[in-house]
Amino acid sequence: MVDYHILAERLVNLHTSLYPVPINQELSALDRGTFFALNYLMLHNHSAYPKDLSRSMGVSSARVAALLNHLEKEGFIQRRPDLKDNRQVIVSITDKGIQAICQKRERILDMIARALESLGPEDAQTLLRIQQKLAEKFLFQAQKEISFNTSGRKEAGFSTA
Repeated sequence: MVDYHILAERLVNLHTSLYPVPINQELSALDRGTFFALNYLMLHNHSAYPKDLSRSMGVSSARVAALLNHLEKEGFIQRRPDLKDNRQVIVSITDKGIQAICQKRERILDMIARALESLGPEDAQTLLRIQQKLAEKFLFQAQKEISFNTSGRKEAGFSTA
C-alpha cells in the first residue's frame, strides 16, 4: 500500500533541495514581481488592467502599484487612461519590456530543453504529462476551495477522477 504522506514529504524535500539550482531560480523569477508582470502582459495581448495583475499575482493593489511604478521607471511598461473609461488605467508592455521578458524566457527555455533532452524523449514526455496532470489537480483543488457547498463550509480535497 502506498503512503501518500511519505511520497508528499519526499516531493517537498526534493523541491526544497532544488531551490539553489540556477534553473529553479530562473523559473521562480517568472512566478513573482517584475518578470511575472512582464510575462503576464506578454501573454495577454501586451496590456492589462492593474486589477487583473493584482488578481493573477495574488497581491494587493498597493503592491501592484509599487511594482508598476518600478517597471515604469525602468521603461518596461507604460500606463495610459482607458479610452472607454477614464477612471481606469491600462498597463502596456514597452519594446524594452518585451525584449527583457523574451531574453529571460529564452534563457529558461534553453535550460529546460537541455534538461529534457538529457532525459530522453519518453521520460521527457512522461514528465510533462504528469506535471500537466498535477497542475490540473491543483487548479481543480483551488477552485473547489473557493466554492462553498450547500452547508456553507469550504470544500476541500482532490478528485480521484
